[in-house]
Amino acid sequence: MLISFVLCPLTLLIPMAGGRALAGQTLSTKEIWNALNPKPAILHLTSYILHPKMNYQLVKLLSRPFGAEYAWRPTWGRLERYYVGTFGLVDLPGRLRARIVMQESRLLQPRKVLDLGSGTGCYSFYLGRLPEVEISGVEINNTRISESSHISNRLERNNINFYLGTENAHLKSFSSENFDMALAIEVLQYLPDVKLTLNEIYRVLKPGGHLLGHVPVLGYLRPTETILFDDEKIQHLLTEANFQIVRIAPTFSGVIRKLCAAYDRISRSRVLVELLFPFFLLASRPFKVEATKGDYRFFVARKPM
Repeated sequence: MLISFVLCPLTLLIPMAGGRALAGQTLSTKEIWNALNPKPAILHLTSYILHPKMNYQLVKLLSRPFGAEYAWRPTWGRLERYYVGTFGLVDLPGRLRARIVMQESRLLQPRKVLDLGSGTGCYSFYLGRLPEVEISGVEINNTRISESSHISNRLERNNINFYLGTENAHLKSFSSENFDMALAIEVLQYLPDVKLTLNEIYRVLKPGGHLLGHVPVLGYLRPTETILFDDEKIQHLLTEANFQIVRIAPTFSGVIRKLCAAYDRISRSRVLVELLFPFFLLASRPFKVEATKGDYRFFVARKPM
């Protein structure tokens, strides 16, 4: 608790965005999506002070960091809940991926989203802060589904639903042309049949809908991974599933990669993570996650109209 109390002033400098979903909000759709812009909270607060007529609902929307909802994980005690609620998801690579995924999401402004391999549910909860956005999260891990559903009920996020099952099996239960956007963040490399999954994602997307993905291109397989990605493989799989490739961008190189490596070294110590995680976030702010080269790829693909 002492560490969290000392670090609390840093929350004014840490990227913030969105708390509870707004009920009865009067903001325009463009305002709402622009609100999900993870810039330092002190900038939002300064804007509100300088422009007191600014819609207060907008300021409230920008009050919590990415992954803050995960603080309500039922197995956590008061200290963990306080820390995650203050600083957001404690996972440096995950927070860096979220930057580029959310930036793209703000451009696309989807109304129905499929979160494939939803894991902790942080992407679902983040997008679900906008009450007009419907989220369907699919996850194979029963514990993750139970925790995510508990959090969703606790926060009264009625626009978010989580489903237990293998990705391919549960995708078949969704009707065709159902979603505006699908997320497949750090999940495709673990699937037994990635071709079938991409075909199913294509089927459930509406014409003009987008798939956002992030995969490793390390040159070797890590434990439990089933497919070795490279640039040619990504292009081939997406084209074979009839997607139009919008862009494929390298990620995690240079300073960003070094920061992640340093964070990995201290991650074995809970005390060091609790003390240093906010500083890692601040240190990463000046640097772009996308780069000219890197060990991972972020891709955006589109289902033709």
